[in-house]
Amino acid sequence: MKTKEELRKKVEELLSVPRKATEGDENRDIEKSLGLFLVEREFIKGIEKREEDWGFMYHSVTRKISLSEKEMPHIKWEHCIFKVGDNEKTGENIFPSPGPETEKYRFLHEANHAYQDYLCGKECPDNPKEWYQKVLEGEIDSCYGKLFFFCFKKREENDENEGEKRKKEKGLSVWGNAPNYGKEEDGNILNRASEIAVRAQEDANELVTMFLWHPSYLDVYLDYLSLNYNNPQIREKELTGEDLEKRGVIRISSEEVCLLKKMVRAYAEEMKEKIKEG
Repeated sequence: MKTKEELRKKVEELLSVPRKATEGDENRDIEKSLGLFLVEREFIKGIEKREEDWGFMYHSVTRKISLSEKEMPHIKWEHCIFKVGDNEKTGENIFPSPGPETEKYRFLHEANHAYQDYLCGKECPDNPKEWYQKVLEGEIDSCYGKLFFFCFKKREENDENEGEKRKKEKGLSVWGNAPNYGKEEDGNILNRASEIAVRAQEDANELVTMFLWHPSYLDVYLDYLSLNYNNPQIREKELTGEDLEKRGVIRISSEEVCLLKKMVRAYAEEMKEKIKEG
C-alpha cells in the first residue's frame, strides 16, 4: 500500500464480514474497528501477496499480512472450517462459505495475531518475546494470558496422556495442528514445549476469531468440543468422539466450556475498551 489511507480502506474491505455474521451480533463492527486500530498503532503496516501456497500469514517482524492469491483448496476448507451453526436472525449458515467469505474470515484470524502482538508488547514491554514464558511461569495473568495458558495446558495434557503413542497433534482447534508450527521461520526445529506454545497460540487465536465472527459460532463450536447433545445442531449432525479424533481436537467438559466462554468474552470486552481508548 502506498499510503496509510489506502491501507485503512483495504483493511476495512477485508474485514467487512457478511451480514449473516453480523446480524444479531452484539459486537457488530468490532472487526473493522480492530483493523483500523491496528493500522493506526502500526501493528498492521501493509498487506502483501503470497505466492508459495494458499496460506495467509501475519509477520511479526515486518507487521505485514501476506494473503495468498490462490484460493483455499476445497478439501482444506472442508477440514479446517467448522461447518455447524445457524444465525437465528437470518436462518443462514453462520460459518464462512468457500471463497470470499473464508478469505475474510482468515484475514480476521491474521488481524487477531497482530492484536496479540500488540498485547504482548503492552503486557511485557521489556521483551515481548518473553510474554509466553512469563504467562507459563505465572508472572502474567491477563485476559489473553489466561486463554493462552488454558489452551497450552490442554495440549500439554494430551501429550502427557498419549506419550509415545501420540500419532498426531491435538488441541482446541484444527488450525493449531498444522505441521509447519513445529519449526521456526528459519526452518530450525522447535523444542516440544515451544512447539506446544505456538500451537496453543493458534488455538487461542481461533477461539477469539470465532467469537468475533459471531458469538453463536463460538458457542456451537464449544458445544461440539464437549459433544453437548442438548444443542440440536450437534445432535442432528450426529457428531461423536470419532469425529473429534478425526479432526484432531480434544473433548472438553461442560465446565470447561463455561470457563472458555468467560475467558473469550472477557478478552473481547477488553479489546473493545482498548480500541475506544485509541
